[in-house]
Amino acid sequence: MSGINRIFGNIIMSNNLENITKRWKGIKASSGFRNFLIFLIFIVLSTFFWLIIAMNDSAQGTFDVRINIIGVPDSVTFINDPPASIHLTVRDKGTRLFRAQMQKPKLNINFRDFASGNTLRFSHSDLNGALKSIFGPSAQIITTSLDSLMLSYSKEPGKRVPIVVNTNVQAASGKVISGIPSSNVKSVLLYSTTVDLDTISRVYTKTVVRRKLKETTEVEISIRPIKGVKIVPARVKITIPIEPLVKKTAMIPIHIRNAQQGYSILLFPDNVEVSYFVPMSRFNDKTEDFEISADFSQANASSSGKQAVKIERTPAGVFNASLKIDSVEYTIIK
Repeated sequence: MSGINRIFGNIIMSNNLENITKRWKGIKASSGFRNFLIFLIFIVLSTFFWLIIAMNDSAQGTFDVRINIIGVPDSVTFINDPPASIHLTVRDKGTRLFRAQMQKPKLNINFRDFASGNTLRFSHSDLNGALKSIFGPSAQIITTSLDSLMLSYSKEPGKRVPIVVNTNVQAASGKVISGIPSSNVKSVLLYSTTVDLDTISRVYTKTVVRRKLKETTEVEISIRPIKGVKIVPARVKITIPIEPLVKKTAMIPIHIRNAQQGYSILLFPDNVEVSYFVPMSRFNDKTEDFEISADFSQANASSSGKQAVKIERTPAGVFNASLKIDSVEYTIIK
C-alpha cells in the first residue's frame, strides 16, 4: 500500500508543477504583467535619480572623530588624558558627508608640532583647520564637543607609592573574612607638574562596600583621585578572601586567680572543654592560646562549692568561643 501511495503522490505533485508552470507562462505573456514590469523599472530608475539629486543637495550629519596623538616620546606621560573623540555636526553636500562617514574620520595631532613647556596646546584655530582638512573646505562645522585642547605632561619617571585598601565588607552567616583584603598591585606611579610628589607617601582606594559575601570575591575599584596628579594604574582589583567556618573543640586548663595567701585550691575538673569556630584552612592548626580563669577574690577561706569560670583570652582567628560548663566545683585547703 505504501508503494501505491507514493506513486499517486508523485503523479499529483507532477500535475501541480505542470499547472504552476502553465499559469506562470500565461502571466508572463499577458499585457498586464508587461505593464507592471515597465512600471517597476520606472520606479527603480526614478528612485536612483532622486538619490543622486538628494545626495548633491546640502545636508547635515553628525560624526565622532577619533583623536590620535602621534609622535609622543616614550618618556612623556600625560597628566590629563586626551578625549577619545570629538562629537561634531557638519553641513555639506550629501555625497561628501556619505563619503566621510564611510571613511571613519580621524584627527591626527603631531606631538612635536604642538608641545612646549610640559603642555600640548591645540588651539581653536588649529582644531578648525584640522577638521576642514578632514571634511573639505566646503564643509561647515556647525557644533563641536571640543573647542580646543590643552594637555599637561611630565617627562619625569614618576614616584612609586604604596596602596592602602579601604573596605567595609561583611561575610554571610557561617562564613568569615579569612584575611586582609588585598590589591592585585601593591603600589602605583604618580606624575605631576604642579604638585610636590614628596608630600604624598601613599594613595587610598575608594571604599569597597559588600555584604553577605559567601565566597572569595574580586572587586575592581578606583584609586581616590588627587587633583593635579596622574595615577598609574588608576584602577585596581581588590580580593576579599572568604572561607567557611568549621567547629573545633579543645580541653583547656583553668587558671586560678586571686587565691588567698596560705591556701591552695583544688578544682574538679581542672580542665574545661571549649568549643569554637575557625576558618577551614586553619582547622589543623594548634590552638593553645586560650586562657580560662576562675576568680576566687570573693571566696570564703574555708568554703567549698562551685565557682564560675570564664574565657579571659581567645587566640586570633577564633570565633564564637564558648565553654561546655560555666562553673566547676572547688575545695580550699589550708
